[in-house]
Amino acid sequence: MLEFWWRPLLALGAIALAALILSVDQAPGTGWAWFSAGLLAYLAYHLSRLRKLTDWLGRGEGDPPEGSGLWGETFYRLYKLLRGRQVAQRKVSADLERMLEAARNLPDGVIMLDEDNRILWFNDAAARLLGFNPDRDIGQFLPYLLRNSRFVDWLMHDGHGQDMNMETPGTPPGNLTLKLVKLPRAQKMLLAHDTTELIRVEAMRRDFIANVSHELRTPITVIVGFLEAFDDMPDPDPVEFRKHIPLMREQSDRIRRLVDDLLTLARLESEPEPREETVDMAALARRLADEAETMSQGRQRVTLRLDSHARLIGNGQELYSALANLVTNAVRYTPADGRITLRWGNGDNGTMVFAVTDTGEGIEARHIPRLTERFYRVDRGRSRATGGTGLGLAIVKHVLQRHQARLRIDSTVGKGSTFTAVFPAERIVPETDVDAAPPPAAP
Repeated sequence: MLEFWWRPLLALGAIALAALILSVDQAPGTGWAWFSAGLLAYLAYHLSRLRKLTDWLGRGEGDPPEGSGLWGETFYRLYKLLRGRQVAQRKVSADLERMLEAARNLPDGVIMLDEDNRILWFNDAAARLLGFNPDRDIGQFLPYLLRNSRFVDWLMHDGHGQDMNMETPGTPPGNLTLKLVKLPRAQKMLLAHDTTELIRVEAMRRDFIANVSHELRTPITVIVGFLEAFDDMPDPDPVEFRKHIPLMREQSDRIRRLVDDLLTLARLESEPEPREETVDMAALARRLADEAETMSQGRQRVTLRLDSHARLIGNGQELYSALANLVTNAVRYTPADGRITLRWGNGDNGTMVFAVTDTGEGIEARHIPRLTERFYRVDRGRSRATGGTGLGLAIVKHVLQRHQARLRIDSTVGKGSTFTAVFPAERIVPETDVDAAPPPAAP
């Protein structure tokens, strides 16, 4: 290090010594002339090096200028310093870009605000949830965009130390939970979490509890009423007592069916993937057709169409439970002299379908999207009269989802309905492979 800083002094001393030697035996003042000329040459050299350094620093890139001695050392050290700074800047830029990309793809909305609540930046989720446009709304005053008096008061008072719930300003309607986070330099970060699905599930849970309570209350009230009446009789009449037993048994069966369906739904939702086997769907369809004949007792005409003998990879017991619900509904809601057709055959794009078609009253289009909801009934009085629990199609939906299948409902008021279970091609064992498949387990 000392050598580095003594080099210019040594150079100046060499110039002075050379001027002194050259001035010997020459006219007075010649030595100073030589010294001045050498000093000017020395300064010119350093000025040229300085000019090269300035040009190189101005470019901010490329290899350093060539140089030796003091300047070579200076160029080398500055080059290392600049390279280190450029590497650090590239790393910081890459990290920042990754953070921005992650923030852009967050499921929650993120809005950066300055000290005046003007928008500095927002991600894609914020644009979707709040209806913002990046080309139009950057730099806008946020309360002008979200004209909600509760929100403006909450924002101006830094969130009052708590989160805020509000409806989404655009369509479709939804619900948001907003949180305000303070940042350095008086900036803020507004977080918007979509709670629409959470609120919907909570509403479904409340409705479910209310529906279960309502469904249980009626049969229990009937049974308890009879028991209290019999208990108040000083000398119960056996004949009168036995006359009411069928009604009490009917209400008890209703409670049992409801509890069984609730337990089935709970099992389907809590268990992992179903235990799979090769299911003989033709045999299952014949079994369901026979059961439909038994339930119908000749009131309807039941027909079975086997367009294929392909088998299915799935859980036989679950498939029987789901498809039996479709068949049972068809028998319940098809009037006397009506027709019920069961079909197992080919669908579109390599799929296979199990379809149940009836000639019942049909269902209005507005009801179809909600038919698989728990306890949803098109006609509550009629459903209870036929012995339904309101959970059958919910069970069908869950079973089919566990088999990557779907339920398709087609209905025309006054003509009838078709409920179709569509199974994906990946679960089909073609007829040509049936002989090689293992024997199916009994459902």
